[in-house]
Amino acid sequence: MKKLKTGILGLDSLLDGGFNEHSATILVGSAGTGKTTMALQFLRKGLENGSDAIYITLEEPRSQIIEEARNMGWEDIEQYVEKGSLVFLEAAGKDLADFIKEELPRFVSEWEGSQARIVVDPLTPVIWANENKYDQRMLISQLFKETKRMGTVLSTIEEHGVTGEMTGSETIIPMYLADTILHISSVSMGNRMISIKKSRQSWHSENNFPYRFVLGIGIVIDTTGMSGKRMKKITPELKQRTYETIMRVNKDNVEQVKNIMRYLERADLGDMEPEQILDMLIEDYKVAQ
Repeated sequence: MKKLKTGILGLDSLLDGGFNEHSATILVGSAGTGKTTMALQFLRKGLENGSDAIYITLEEPRSQIIEEARNMGWEDIEQYVEKGSLVFLEAAGKDLADFIKEELPRFVSEWEGSQARIVVDPLTPVIWANENKYDQRMLISQLFKETKRMGTVLSTIEEHGVTGEMTGSETIIPMYLADTILHISSVSMGNRMISIKKSRQSWHSENNFPYRFVLGIGIVIDTTGMSGKRMKKITPELKQRTYETIMRVNKDNVEQVKNIMRYLERADLGDMEPEQILDMLIEDYKVAQ
């Protein structure tokens, strides 16, 4: 099974290398947990590697999503839009049943086999638009089937039930149909956790891991657990070591890494060690031999 790097630092090691190619993943979380940020990271990794990216938005306008990306430090996002490698498909306000049954298949016919990365954000309106459970299942099943013809899919779902239990009506059917389930939650102020509930045909970690937002990168998962130590500053020696390593393993992305490093120098890493972040960054940009 071919794996795709997720673009979310720390997640690949919890998924035995990343998402399975041509799979459908759902990311479940309440408001403010970082669902859209993770979705953008997933697309960005593909764009950096030369793949196409398709963002199907069922609620927010394209301009708002682009602004969120810019606020995270991804100032080059509009360049990908201008080149045509990042495409937005806006379905807010449309009849979602008609969109999935008619408009989406026409769009897919132009992109089939493109090996693109696809985000559906959020999937929740498809559930709300149909009270009949059978109709819900058929629409979501068709949505996954159509989008997987283009590539690998990540869909977000707004969690409205008791946080952490994932028992709300908006999650049950998508969880059954998805290949992989990620759950993110805010346990307390500034304390967010991620867990993997399902990963079909692949090993996955069954533990909970803290994560945080890091300017210039997005979401970073602390796979070692909380150390209780405050962050250290990124030293000139550590920067130089990172640049030298990137030059050896992937010289084509040196400028991209340098840009990330500029943000990291003023980012709040909390309890995470700079060495850990940079080692994961190097691993993420390493070119397969």
